[in-house]
Amino acid sequence: MRARAFAAALTVLALSASMSAQRIALGIAPAYDAGGDDFGPLLVQHLTLYIYQDLIGSKQFAPSLLSPGGVYTPLDTSWLTEYVQDRPELDLLLVSTLKPTFSDKTSSTIAIELDLLDAHTGDTKSTWTVTDVTNKSKSEWFAKGEAAVTAAINGRANEYGGVDILTTSTDFEKQPIGHSTAHLADEIRDTLPAHLGGFVATAGKPADPPAPAVALPPCTMHTRITYDYRHSVSHSYTLLANNLDESTTIADGTSTFKVPEGPLLLQFTVNDAPYRLTKEPIYQLSTFHSCKSDTLVIDLGQGGEAHQHWQ
Repeated sequence: MRARAFAAALTVLALSASMSAQRIALGIAPAYDAGGDDFGPLLVQHLTLYIYQDLIGSKQFAPSLLSPGGVYTPLDTSWLTEYVQDRPELDLLLVSTLKPTFSDKTSSTIAIELDLLDAHTGDTKSTWTVTDVTNKSKSEWFAKGEAAVTAAINGRANEYGGVDILTTSTDFEKQPIGHSTAHLADEIRDTLPAHLGGFVATAGKPADPPAPAVALPPCTMHTRITYDYRHSVSHSYTLLANNLDESTTIADGTSTFKVPEGPLLLQFTVNDAPYRLTKEPIYQLSTFHSCKSDTLVIDLGQGGEAHQHWQ
């Protein structure tokens, strides 16, 4: 299963020597739903995660999940390039858009349009499309996956607040919709190198954080979510760290838990956002955890965009 594969990739990275500093730093924008189908939100949330998981062990790419907020749209990528101005290490940005599904009596074709952008100028370097064809009608294909995921959510709603991607990845990936989403992510991973147009990582940019030569014991870290423009801190949010639920560790707005050094995937929702904040329904972002810094601050701006820094 993908969750196990992701855990294995993190283990390999934690035990290996540091990868080359010349890996291409790739910012992954949230997959955007422009399809108009009922299953769209479910598919794009998982697709974003799957793309990151497929690339996390890559020798060519250093993936980073971005959270540009609820105002983000692929129709105007200027907001995205403005959002990453404080991320000079990024080389390229990957923008994926779910297009309307084509269906006939026997099959459905799901299409994802991809744009590869220069992270510094916003110029489009390449555009292409990947597809998945299922031999089921659209309604049958989605209904099976939706029923399983909905049942899982209902069974855990009181504990997790009904947040689907934070709790149902295993349920999702077993269903036809999950298989299709995984196939699309694999196609994106496999076709991406052919669309670089000879691009190589910027020479002389900061090296990847060194990974320990041997496995080190987990160290304590803290996470805070702030609304700095309102001079306030979130006191009500759910949180997964590398697929483990850490929501119960939150006290007075700060989560405290132990995690090994290495890539850190965070997924969270905020329940006390300021009025009119255009937030993402589910935030997914990644960083590199080092025991030299123990507090990660995630600040949500007025457009719902998430910026992060270690203290």
